[in-house]
Amino acid sequence: MTTITVPQVVPSPVEDAEALMKAFQGWGTDEQAVIYILAHRDAAQRKLIRQAYEEKYNELLTDRLQSELSGDLQTAMGYWVLDPTERQAVIANAATKCIDEEYPVIVEIACANSPAELLEVKQAYHAIYKRSLEEDVAAGATGNLRNLLVALVSTYRYDGDEVNGGLARSEAKIIQADVKNGVTADHGELIRVLGTRSRAQLGATFNCFRDEHGTTVTKALLHGSDPTGYARVLRTAARCIADTDKYFAKVLRNAMHKSGTDEESLLRVVVMHAEKDLRAIKDEFHRRASVALEQAIAKETSGDFKTFIMALVGT
Repeated sequence: MTTITVPQVVPSPVEDAEALMKAFQGWGTDEQAVIYILAHRDAAQRKLIRQAYEEKYNELLTDRLQSELSGDLQTAMGYWVLDPTERQAVIANAATKCIDEEYPVIVEIACANSPAELLEVKQAYHAIYKRSLEEDVAAGATGNLRNLLVALVSTYRYDGDEVNGGLARSEAKIIQADVKNGVTADHGELIRVLGTRSRAQLGATFNCFRDEHGTTVTKALLHGSDPTGYARVLRTAARCIADTDKYFAKVLRNAMHKSGTDEESLLRVVVMHAEKDLRAIKDEFHRRASVALEQAIAKETSGDFKTFIMALVGT
């Protein structure tokens, strides 16, 4: 469920476009006015505002926002005004340029979306960049990391609830054989399973693994040293597939660690999920952190960025 609040009666797209232009004019940008409008319009309404703004002022609203805003608010608002699939394509493209550090972004887009949603993101990516997402992931990554990420973004999983118990038991054994040597293995079988099976089937397989070996797949991957970080990427993918809400709740907890706030991860999760499943993520965050997400964000952020993110998180 969406966490943003849209008024029952909203101005027309042209009126919103005019109000935005007014906020841009003068000695300084009225950031609060921009937030008040755009944080309280859904994706369809924001698209109409962008169209109305471009027609009336002969410039892109996205470009004007980039010139009028700064810092984390500029980044977050720039993503927010895009169509949801366009937004994910743009975020994915940025991640491919430094994929060794930004691999969680590719994993999240590949594993948290439904097969149909992932296909739409890849179509948007192709339309914007005239290349495939798979192509850029393959160019940006190397070795085992490339094998895993290309497999994840290339898949079109079965999206139903049917589970093959026998297959789950046999693949749990295959995974155990694959991970027992730690990072010395290339984890080809684990990549095959993660990259092809449905979420429901993987859940059954992971449960069989835990029942048989007394530990989770992700914990099994912790054994031994991890000089390349490859096992960490495997764990990220397994966690994201196994329980998406739990995964993103942990991303948010890590983003607001006592050592400092990771605004980039915070805004990525909030902006990408506010109109999708952020309410469920908020509930999971509360269960695990014993504090409401909005309270945690209020403590760790400030200024206009805080106002914007809090508006998207809702109450």
